Amino acid sequence: MALHHGLLATVDSGAQQAPAYDVIVRNARIVDGTGSPWYRSDIAIRGDAIARIAFRIDAPATRTIDAAGRVVAPGFIDIHSHARAGIFDVPTAENYIRQGVTTAIEGPDGSSPIPLKPFLDKVAATRVTVNFGTFIGQGSVREQMIGSVNRRATPEEMERMRALVRQGMADGAFGLSTGLFYIPGTFTPTAEVIDLARVAGALGGIHISHMREETVKVADSVRETIEIGEKGGLPTQVTHHKVIGKPYWGRSVETLRLIDEARARGVDATLDQYPYTASATAIGSALVPVWAREGGTEAMLKRLKDAGSRADILAEVIRLLQEERGGGDPQNVQLSRCVWDPSLDGKRLGDVTKGRGLQPTLRNAAETVLWIVESGGCGGIYHAIEEQDLQRIMRHPATMIASDGGVPVFGQGSPHPRNYGTFARVLGRYVRELKIITLEDAVRKMTSFPAQRLGLVDRGVLREGMRADMAVFDPETVRDRATFEQPHQYAEGVSLVIVNGEVVFENGTMTAARPGRILYGPGHR
Repeated sequence: MALHHGLLATVDSGAQQAPAYDVIVRNARIVDGTGSPWYRSDIAIRGDAIARIAFRIDAPATRTIDAAGRVVAPGFIDIHSHARAGIFDVPTAENYIRQGVTTAIEGPDGSSPIPLKPFLDKVAATRVTVNFGTFIGQGSVREQMIGSVNRRATPEEMERMRALVRQGMADGAFGLSTGLFYIPGTFTPTAEVIDLARVAGALGGIHISHMREETVKVADSVRETIEIGEKGGLPTQVTHHKVIGKPYWGRSVETLRLIDEARARGVDATLDQYPYTASATAIGSALVPVWAREGGTEAMLKRLKDAGSRADILAEVIRLLQEERGGGDPQNVQLSRCVWDPSLDGKRLGDVTKGRGLQPTLRNAAETVLWIVESGGCGGIYHAIEEQDLQRIMRHPATMIASDGGVPVFGQGSPHPRNYGTFARVLGRYVRELKIITLEDAVRKMTSFPAQRLGLVDRGVLREGMRADMAVFDPETVRDRATFEQPHQYAEGVSLVIVNGEVVFENGTMTAARPGRILYGPGHR
């Protein structure tokens, strides 16, 4: 059924009565974000806020929209987004809006601009459609102070890094992000992270981490993430939680038990997740050992020119392909974007190896990995996650949904489909088709839960006085269309999106409105 809308005016004694509201959405099936059962109601907006929610609102409005029984939910909040590059190319963030996402939180995995203020000012000046916030990245702080070398920080460097985190919080960060899998985060002792986490926590921030490992030491990495929160005195979150590599499938039983035990003793530990059995990061980051990349690209390329070092690196690449992100088969690795040779975008590592005249063995595929790295590197997608682990994590009450995606230029490269489908996929596949979680709980994991985690007291729930961020969708048709083979496909089933009281998307079309705002964390001044 098409969405009905139009102007609604009431005539009184021959004169037009002034509208009481700017927008009224009628005949809504409200899923309010709290996890409570849905209910039928109308919802009225005045300015950028929800003015009234009632079973029937007969007052006049500038515009009345008939939801026709569709679900009206709070706009979805993506707590792990890589939007900062793409937001300037595509300020409408259409891939997010079409899923019902109204807020994107940047700065994950230990990586953020430093300082934050000029960057946030640039986003504000760009006039974006989604609300936008960020973390301060521990890896970026360490890179600026120490570089990409494997050593401990001096007391003087620690004091300077604390000052950078403090300034990041003052500039509006929601907390400290770590990417202990990545250089230079991986060179950081746990005690150093805890020291910086205390600074963020004292200013009301949280800690969110791409853990050190998601393979053989995944449980140890969860323990470390918990320890950072416990000793740092702040909430702590395992971001995009997953278990990578066939030898380690099933270990989510242990990792979730660790979260439960931490929460039972008073540690505010939570999780987020994207609903796909493939991860994505640069080929070099995933398939070349950390020690080979210390000191940056030039140092790595120099090691690859040394026969002895190259042999050692090759042996480790073979192991990573066999046991970890390669999933034991070069075809499990897919190239997402190779700027130096776009013809490789979307191809599988085994096929690229064959294209170089080699049999697609693990050794030859490892040689192809080194060739890719020496040629300029590529983005990669790694099909090495088990569906049962994914579903087990999704069911956990402390798990929220986040895309780990960005704002792609439509048609450019072959990115992970999570950029276009994360939130719609949860609603379509995991709620409607597989019934892994309920509709109400899925919406909670996308709205009030991340809002609570971030301290966004005026978003994430449909309630009078809250900001009017809303997504209207048909629970019977909402679905993701993006695939690993054809990722540039928008989600379906979301018919209307409102950001800060303004309609930004309706009936398949983006409007001219760009009402997104910069959202600031608790230490902002």
